[in-house]
Amino acid sequence: MSYKKGETGNPSGRPKGALNKIGASQREFLTDFLRNGKEKFEKSMQELEHKDYVKAYVSVMQYVLPKPAVMELEDVPPLEAFIAMTKEERQTVIDEVQELIRNKKG
Repeated sequence: MSYKKGETGNPSGRPKGALNKIGASQREFLTDFLRNGKEKFEKSMQELEHKDYVKAYVSVMQYVLPKPAVMELEDVPPLEAFIAMTKEERQTVIDEVQELIRNKKG
């Protein structure tokens, strides 16, 4: 049975950007895993080649950080440019994106 907006127990619908409970528990688990296994994780990441490093980082990051809206991606370089960067340059971009996300939450 399909409901129309305003006909359910929550007439306003789920607030924009609200996280579901399963996603929140996954993020919490992975955040805890990354904090407690930080040294081993960082060592493993350092051993990866550029392309594999980016894939691994993005695949874990997507569970820790909320997915940004399309408009928030205007200042993020294309994937090819990101892969071509040095580790330090990539980390700078990642830090900047994380800071933007934190500022939007607060």
